[in-house]
Amino acid sequence: MGLHLPGASFVNPGTPLRDALTRYATEQAIRNTEQSGNYRPFYKQIDERAIVNAIVGLLASGGSTNHTLHLVAMAAAAGITINWDDFTDLSAVVPSMTRIYPNGQADVNHFQAAGGMSLLIRELLEAGLMHADIPTVFGTDMTAYTQEPFLEEGKLIWKEGPTTSHDSDVLRPVSNPFSPHRRPYRA
Repeated sequence: MGLHLPGASFVNPGTPLRDALTRYATEQAIRNTEQSGNYRPFYKQIDERAIVNAIVGLLASGGSTNHTLHLVAMAAAAGITINWDDFTDLSAVVPSMTRIYPNGQADVNHFQAAGGMSLLIRELLEAGLMHADIPTVFGTDMTAYTQEPFLEEGKLIWKEGPTTSHDSDVLRPVSNPFSPHRRPYRA
């Protein structure tokens, strides 16, 4: 959905990289204020495309069913109505690309080591399953989310993430998924 910095999800707390990301996120939040002239409130950032991206990401990753409730609420906060039929309809075309708990033995650390969100997003974008052209808090579109953060000489930078999985038992490409579609969600 583009609501956090690219690659920030799995950076451990108490590390120099996390501290740099926290500083950058704070600075970016200030850059996204009305006073900066680049105002990006939630309601301007989240539209139908961002909600579809979130559902696609959830389905491809096999994420928590609790996430479905959160997405319904987030969509409603942006004035968008989604229901279980929307999840079911998208599940018919979104491949199952991960085997992480609860639908596999790997945890999120294994997922990150296999290629993580940058690879998952890259695969979904390249397959045309996600909208790249949505506004993000980072100030770009979703293609920036194929990158991962690094510190180089104390400076925060982003580099392209993996282009192939480092563990196909955990994360697979769209071209070779665990299943060509997710099981439909039922209310």
